[in-house]
Amino acid sequence: MFIHVPKTGGNFFTRCFLRFSDDAIITSGHQDGTDRFELNGQATKSKHQTLAEYCDLIGPAFSGYTVYAFARPPVERMISLYYSPHRWMREQEDGGFGLDARNEPIDLQEFEALVSTNHSISNLLDTQNIPARLMLNTSALHASGARVSLLNFAKLQSGLKKFGRKNGFDLSDIPAKKVNSSAVNNPVALNAGQMDHLAETVLDSHHGKDQEFFPATGLKGALDGVSRWFNLYA
Repeated sequence: MFIHVPKTGGNFFTRCFLRFSDDAIITSGHQDGTDRFELNGQATKSKHQTLAEYCDLIGPAFSGYTVYAFARPPVERMISLYYSPHRWMREQEDGGFGLDARNEPIDLQEFEALVSTNHSISNLLDTQNIPARLMLNTSALHASGARVSLLNFAKLQSGLKKFGRKNGFDLSDIPAKKVNSSAVNNPVALNAGQMDHLAETVLDSHHGKDQEFFPATGLKGALDGVSRWFNLYA
């Protein structure tokens, strides 16, 4: 079972593995079926469905599942979510949709609302029902009996290939193109004067618990991680 945490490479994961699944891509509005789409299947009612929702839908058989998710440090993930293309698609006069790149600093009020209304990784994985501490590149047992394994977004492609080898999936034709990447090239430089405030907003929220998945803790560790990782990802 794959839990799609927003802005952790989940659309890319879907492009690699959908053919092995009973789920199907559905689209509406600005969704194009590649960078933006929804999923539907017998046990999948939405693309960002939580572990607890899967558990309820599948029932006792869920105990036999292994649940996978990619994790990304929360400050970086929330900034990436703010600039995510799906939030800036605008309908054009011809009825199509175009991207308003929004290449400007983050609006703090809008960012605070985004942080408060979006699931944390801990929420999505129902970690309150995982007695052992869940950390990057480890697995732990959920109260349902399912095993939860946390993969590293920073090593997305190599992680996917390792996942494929371990579980017998042929990924020889893994896509080369990144999916749903932000049009903003350097959000750290763009927000240089307010990075401390952005980080504190995230770490003081329910997303702060997600920082425990990673070695770097505290405000400085989170900011160092954002600067380092945004050289590779947007």
